[in-house]
Amino acid sequence: MSNNPHPSDNGRPMPPNYSQASGPQQPYAQHPGDQPYGSQQQGQQSYGSQQYGQQSPGYGPQSYQQGGPQPGYAPHSTAAASAFSPAAGVPVGAPLPESAYGSGSVGFWAADQTERTTALWSHLAHAATYVVGLGWIVTLVLYLINKDRSPFIRHHGAQSLNLLIIGVIAVVGLGFIGGVLSIVGIGLLILLLIPVVSIYMIVIEIIAGLAANRGEGYRIPMTPNWIK
Repeated sequence: MSNNPHPSDNGRPMPPNYSQASGPQQPYAQHPGDQPYGSQQQGQQSYGSQQYGQQSPGYGPQSYQQGGPQPGYAPHSTAAASAFSPAAGVPVGAPLPESAYGSGSVGFWAADQTERTTALWSHLAHAATYVVGLGWIVTLVLYLINKDRSPFIRHHGAQSLNLLIIGVIAVVGLGFIGGVLSIVGIGLLILLLIPVVSIYMIVIEIIAGLAANRGEGYRIPMTPNWIK
């Protein structure tokens, strides 16, 4: 039999001849629809690159950059309207352009009604100082609360506080000079200038307050820009 080991020359048995026993080997038959192993692996890699390497439209950084604010969401909801106006682009303390004053300055400030009312009360509170004596505290508080929130309120509050400083200097100076010169008899005339200064302050603050209520900028004459 072919399965028996063949005798060798030295008497030891030889391994069986399997190729003869099993017959000729047939090549591996591929079934319909089967793919070679290499192509399957390549297809899996291709599928993986599409699944993980590429992002579908609507995701990724571009969707957030191009999407804009979501409906119902108001960014910077605590900021005033003038915070997005041309006035907001002017650095604090820098000179304002001529377009910031007068009847044509409404678009420069773009202040809403809340800002206009607050600026109005800043001027009226200072005007009340010469009647009740403590109105300037309201002007100072409104300025400190809103100076970083609203360029419009900061402008009018600074104008009012600068005028307040000038008024205090003028009243104190006139009182001192009038008291000294009262010895020679002309001090009384100088002391009479104090009510005139107070009336001037009240009139100027009313005019500035009306401009603030219209949404306009106002430059108080003969007032330094100490507070910005």
